[in-house]
Amino acid sequence: MYGIRHVKQAGGVDLEALLNRLAQFEQYCHRRKVEVFFIPALRKLTHEADALLDELEQLSKTSIDLMRSVRDKLQQWLRNGASVVDDICVTLEQCCASFYRRLVREEELVALAERVIPPEEWFGIAKCFLYEDGRALRLKEPVHDEEE
Repeated sequence: MYGIRHVKQAGGVDLEALLNRLAQFEQYCHRRKVEVFFIPALRKLTHEADALLDELEQLSKTSIDLMRSVRDKLQQWLRNGASVVDDICVTLEQCCASFYRRLVREEELVALAERVIPPEEWFGIAKCFLYEDGRALRLKEPVHDEEE
């Protein structure tokens, strides 16, 4: 796999593989337990987290838009041989930075949640986590979210 700084030497197939891996990561982020259970619980329980949750949502949308832009530029490069490789590199770096900012901000969200979510709600969230893990095991899907 090529790093972003090696994109200029990468062929279209290598670059497309890199984009596919980034798209998989972005999709994984939306299936994580934080996204599926934790954030909806916070939205329901408190408005104190609204600004942070809105920022996380915006970062997610930005990442999706950047991924779409990179894919469009890649198609342009493959079709026309246009010199958009520098644009692709810049956009890829922006996309990775957006992913990183989202993960950092989610850490702040956890600290806020520890303060505002009552214990009985934590048990409900944990129950959802366990149910999801059991479902994944029954379907033989990998269980993610070891970082949570």
